[in-house]
This record gives sequence, C-alpha cells and structure tokens, in this order.
Amino acid sequence: MDARTVFYIILSLPALCALVALSKKLSTDVIHWVNRVTATIVTAAIIYLGIIYDGNYAYSTEYFYLDALSMWMLIIITILYFSMAWIGKSYLEREHSSRGYLSKSPDLIGRYYALSQAFVWCMYLVLIVKNLGLMWVAIEATTLISALLVSFKFNRTALEAAWKYVMVCTVGICFAFIGTLILYYAQTTAIGSLHALNWVYLYENAASLDPALAKLAFCFLFVGYGTKIGLAPMHSWLPDAYSEAPSLTSGMLSGALCTCAIYVFLRNVVIVMPSVGLEFITQLSLTFAILTVAVAVPFVVVQRDIKRMLAYSSLENIGLMVAGIGLFTTLSLKATLLHMFNHALIKFVLFYIAGTIIQEYRTKNMMRIHGMVAQVPHTSTFWLLGIIGILGMPPLGLFFSKFYILESFFKSGYNLAGAIVIVLLAGVLIGLLYHAVRMLCGKPRRPAEADLPDSIDTTVLIALLLATCVVSAGLSEIAYMNNLIDNAVKILTGGMPL
Repeated sequence: MDARTVFYIILSLPALCALVALSKKLSTDVIHWVNRVTATIVTAAIIYLGIIYDGNYAYSTEYFYLDALSMWMLIIITILYFSMAWIGKSYLEREHSSRGYLSKSPDLIGRYYALSQAFVWCMYLVLIVKNLGLMWVAIEATTLISALLVSFKFNRTALEAAWKYVMVCTVGICFAFIGTLILYYAQTTAIGSLHALNWVYLYENAASLDPALAKLAFCFLFVGYGTKIGLAPMHSWLPDAYSEAPSLTSGMLSGALCTCAIYVFLRNVVIVMPSVGLEFITQLSLTFAILTVAVAVPFVVVQRDIKRMLAYSSLENIGLMVAGIGLFTTLSLKATLLHMFNHALIKFVLFYIAGTIIQEYRTKNMMRIHGMVAQVPHTSTFWLLGIIGILGMPPLGLFFSKFYILESFFKSGYNLAGAIVIVLLAGVLIGLLYHAVRMLCGKPRRPAEADLPDSIDTTVLIALLLATCVVSAGLSEIAYMNNLIDNAVKILTGGMPL
C-alpha cells in the first residue's frame, strides 16, 4: 500500500462514517462504535503513512502533497481525532441522559458524529492538497461545517455565536481569497500561469515574484488567515464559538482547526518571504502577536464563563505561536511547531474537563463552583493538571515550547518585545490560577451530580498529557519525531529538498 492509497483511506472513511451516522438506520450504540472504529482505522493509516514516508523528501502527485511539515500537522490532528472518537461516547451519553442539549432527541447524536467526521475530513483535506487555491477552499469548508457544530445546541446564544463565527470568518477568508488571487497574478506576471498556485512550483520560484505584489498579497493573507487563527483584533468570533460549541468541538476548534489555519498561513509565508523580506513579516507578526496576548489578559482575569476563559487562554498561545513564526529563526520555528502539538493536546483535555464540570454542576459560571477537590476529586485532578499544563509549568510540554519561544525573542535581539510578552504571560497566569484555585478549594456551595469521567476517558486524558511531557522533554531522544520536526523547519527556511 503506497501513500496515495493511504490518502484515499483518510479521505473516504470519515465521509462514509458521516453518511452512515446520518442514515438513521443504526442504533445509537452501533453509531458510537462505527465512529470509534473509523477513527481507529484512520489513525492506523496515518501511523502506516508515517512508517513508509521518508521525512527527508516530499511525496507528490498531481493533487496530493506530503512533506515533513504536513506530516507533523497530520499527527496533531489525528491524535485529537482519535481521542475525540473514544471519549465522545460517555460525554454524549451524559448529555443525552441528563438535561443536556441531547436529551430531547437521540437522533442528534448521529448528527453530531456526522458533522464531526465531516469537520475532520475537511481538515485532512487542508493538510494534503498541493494547491494553495484548494487549501483556501478546504479551509473555508471547515468554517461552514464547524459553524453547524457551534450552533449544535440550537439555543439563542449558540445561534448568535455561530452567526458571528460565520460572518467574521467569512469576511476574513474573503481577504485570504483576495490575497490568493493577488499571489496568482504575481505568479502569472513573473513565471507564467503554468502550475497555477501549485505550492511546490511557487516554492521553487518564490524569489522571482514581484516584491510589491507579494507584499500586497501577504497583507491580505495575513488578515484573512489571521482571522481564522484568531489573532486580535480579528478574534471576536473565537470566545463565543468556543463557549457555545459542545465541549468536544471546542477542543477540536482550539487544537485542530487552529493548527490547520496556522499551517496554511505558514505555506503562504514561505512563498512570499523571498520577495517581501523577513523584516516586514517579523514586524507585522510580532505586532499582532503581542496585541493578541495583551487582549487575552484582562478578559481572562474578569471572566466568569469557564469555556470563555479557556478561549481567551487560547488567544495567549495563538499570540506566542505567531510570534515564533514572525521571529523566523530555526529555534523559534521548531519551538512553534512543538508548541502547536502541546497546545492542541492540553487544550483538548481542558475543554473536555470544562464540559465535564458543566455537566456535574449544571453551570458555566465559575463563581458558582467551589470545593471541587472535596466533591469531584477525579475531575479536579485533571482540571488542575490541565491548568498547570496550559500555564507552561513543568513537567508538561508547554513549559519547554514556551521557554524556547521566549528564548528566541532575546536571541533575536527583540529584548523589549520579549520582556513585554513575559509580563503579559504573567497576567494570564495570575488570572487562570485565581479562577482554577478558587474552583478547587473552599467550601462547596452547590451540589455536584457525580464524579463523571469513566475508565476510557481517564486513559485517553492521561495519555494526552503524558504525550506532551514525553515528546517535549525527550524530543532529542525520539529520533522519528525529532527528524520530522527538524525537516519541517528546513522546509520553512528553504533548506529542504522537495
């Protein structure tokens, strides 16, 4: 079985599972297992792809493309996809059996799985297509599918969040579309219309693009894909969407969709940089990155909604990742790719636990939750571990990637910017710790339903947290992962054969 066959598997099975889930021909229990089996087979296919793929070179066909950068992103998305499939059953059954949004109709579980599978399918398409135009189409498709997931509860706040998400992200994607068209015009005027928007062809001829056109294209692409990533001030959709979506979807939005958007942004940065120059990209990226972290600080501190707090925490990490891209050194890029991995896994755990807390206490208002350690010790342990992880405390993986990104500021000579970011990160840390500790400690004032996560959930959550520790702390000892991330950095810096 070659790579092309694997591509067909990972693009066909989620789509097939979505159709089966929508058919209403199977019982809810069977649909749960169809969802799990599909994710397991796709995960096995990705593992096989990793085994047969030589990370030192790219695999390329007319439409598909795989290199170390896309393989790294595939690993991140697949880990979350597999995790979502296996812990989804207990979470959705609790929503169905209680007064949750699934309590009125069991058919909604099949609809949820169908939309989730379609969402993952679109993200896989983003990562393996060869053409920048097709990447844009696929990233826009993720907006449309995920909007249906954001509005899944179908109440007033969910519909409002979905409307804002669609409107803001569609405007942003339109900017990205204009940037893509300008990039195509720059290609046709410089190197002809052959292989239109083919990433490999543009990568090999990037220095021939007209600097003025490339800079104009980058400005539109930055705003467009920056909106999708969640950069301030284009982030207004993000807190509402993350808060109102089902918690499993919130974890995928924060961990997986953000990863895909950054991936597409990186592909475009590599094309325009030889013509535009590093200084312009660095200044623009650092300015908006620091603004994004700064916006997160006050909203984390004053927040009452548990999922909105986590959403603003995502802004902090988005800012750090864009800053790492803007610095564009070998260290900062490697740290950014590692940060994407760590942030995706830890934030998925946190959103799932946040959803569990909401199920246990029947509220999203953190001010009404006290004494979790005494009432729900199981949930409390994961909540505390997740908070420690997202704050970048050792031994969890974000400690290493955050440290390397901050180190990159000072090694690159951006001492003031680095100092500002450290101060802002301290503000986020204070806000998150205040809310988390207050929820864990004190005298319980509201009864909890139960300590909910089951054995499968516990195993998956522990595995995700441990993965961040092992990969980050022992990256140099894990030959495959270290080679993959090094080759991904080489692609971005122009030192990788295609």
